Amino acid sequence: MSVSRNRKPFIRGVMGFLIAIALLTVAGGCTNNATSTNSKEANKSQSTTIRIGYIGSTKDNIPAGVEGWGIQQQFLQEKLKKIGIEKFEFHAFPNGPPLNEAIAAGELDMGILGDTPAIVGRSNGLKTRLINQAAINSNVWLITPKNGVKSIEDLKGKTVATQLGSYMYRYLTGVLKEKGLDKDVKIVSMLSSDAEAALDRKDIAAYAFPTNSGPLIKSKGYPVIDEAKDHPELLGSTVTVITEDYLAKNPDFLSIWNEVRKQSLGDLLKKPDDFYQFQSEQIGYPVDVMKDSLPLSNLKNKALSEEGLKLLDGTKKFLVEGKFAKKDFNLNDWIAK
Repeated sequence: MSVSRNRKPFIRGVMGFLIAIALLTVAGGCTNNATSTNSKEANKSQSTTIRIGYIGSTKDNIPAGVEGWGIQQQFLQEKLKKIGIEKFEFHAFPNGPPLNEAIAAGELDMGILGDTPAIVGRSNGLKTRLINQAAINSNVWLITPKNGVKSIEDLKGKTVATQLGSYMYRYLTGVLKEKGLDKDVKIVSMLSSDAEAALDRKDIAAYAFPTNSGPLIKSKGYPVIDEAKDHPELLGSTVTVITEDYLAKNPDFLSIWNEVRKQSLGDLLKKPDDFYQFQSEQIGYPVDVMKDSLPLSNLKNKALSEEGLKLLDGTKKFLVEGKFAKKDFNLNDWIAK
């Protein structure tokens, strides 16, 4: 099985949260390379290629985490080849909203992204199904410039930043509302890759960093004034979604994906040092940072654990009540069967 390592991903730039929502339309169907089947090949996939979007960038242009481990170990390729899927295409995105847009445009078959943009996309008519939670209890680090403010309360009247439309944005708006500062603090959009320089220039009073880069910035001596782990209801998760069209054409894909994820998790738990070395090499951060950013306890054996579903439901309610998501929906109806 060949893996297409596209080093020019579909990055469309960071769009505002509401703009991203407005651009989400229901795709007429994902275009892909299809192979005809007959009654003797009923178990064969109708698609020879799977196009997967993920957040961030990696050395080998594959997702990190459990899924990436399974790909590196060739677990996934071996199983999918049996149903006729011969090729992977991986496409990196800086944030969830542009990944959603690519799904809506029919340019992706599935995505691995934060729960907040995935829920917003589904709420606004994106025809996806939830496969699993790749990781739960994703932390957020609220970090300030050196010699900056000392507490969340000190942010009153100041400007803070994060990636709009992300699970970090949900945390930031939630914690400011909790402190009664939601109308007194300005939130602006900024990629996490630009945040350290902005902190050094004191362009912003704080930045809400995601699970990967937060520990790295903290390790450089930047003060942390709050973390999502201190507000369990504001923790995030990473989910895997697939288009309804692709799943309908490839019904065996779901069981294989989750079977391989379970196999990959069992394998990496036997050799965690190798796994964190893999994470370090792919993302380019030190091993200790990788351990801080993705504790093994955040990786669950079940595709959708009770703990993870509770977190998802809380996120959905927050987004609907805050009018970040267009309309409510039943989580159970979203889950791929």
